[in-house]
Amino acid sequence: MPVALVSLTRKGTKMKSDIVEISVQFQHQTDDAVCVRETEDGPDIWIPKSRCEILQTDPRRGHYILLTTDEATAIEKGLV
Repeated sequence: MPVALVSLTRKGTKMKSDIVEISVQFQHQTDDAVCVRETEDGPDIWIPKSRCEILQTDPRRGHYILLTTDEATAIEKGLV
């Protein structure tokens, strides 16, 4: 499972961020949450939209998307 820690730069000083980008399989979304799977046959994982961001404006069920969230949420949901 590809996971990337995002590095931030502040006035030439590199800082570690707790933001992670994860490739996940999109399943469904509501006004409040997004449902993804880590693998095609994996369990549905619901993440509140207030705790994540997806770059695709119109994701399709079964397609892989890039989900950005904080490391704590990714750990809590079993994505890292």
